[in-house]
Amino acid sequence: MNREEVKARDKVVSSFNSKWKYRYDKEQYGMADAWKIIYSEDAEGKLVGDCEDYSLSILYRLCGESHIKMWWMLLTHQAGICLVGPSKWKVSHAVLRYKGEYVDNWTKKFGGKSAIEKNHTFHIVWGHGFAYYTAVKMILSKVVRTIKGK
Repeated sequence: MNREEVKARDKVVSSFNSKWKYRYDKEQYGMADAWKIIYSEDAEGKLVGDCEDYSLSILYRLCGESHIKMWWMLLTHQAGICLVGPSKWKVSHAVLRYKGEYVDNWTKKFGGKSAIEKNHTFHIVWGHGFAYYTAVKMILSKVVRTIKGK
């Protein structure tokens, strides 16, 4: 990426971070895991969600709020929602990979894979950010939230 692209990318992340508020899916949706793009602020002016919501929402904004471009980036593996955790077999956190760099709601800025690996280990399978896994998780989350009325 050139300097202007990096500056624009970092501006998106900084703007999102200024309104970010972490909330567990169990509190927000009454379910253990819900993958959702955060489109708007809550009554307090906050963008509320958990780690995968953060990653999806940053990617959506980096793609000019275009679902088509976002899914193109995921399908062509230019971006991915990578799962990490305490070991290569157990996941507990989601991280956005975008054009070779990573960001999550812990680091709150783009950096190399090593920045994420200070706290987490990339899952042996789901740590690559496969688009089909993201699609399945988003669809299942939407179905369950719809059934629950959330």
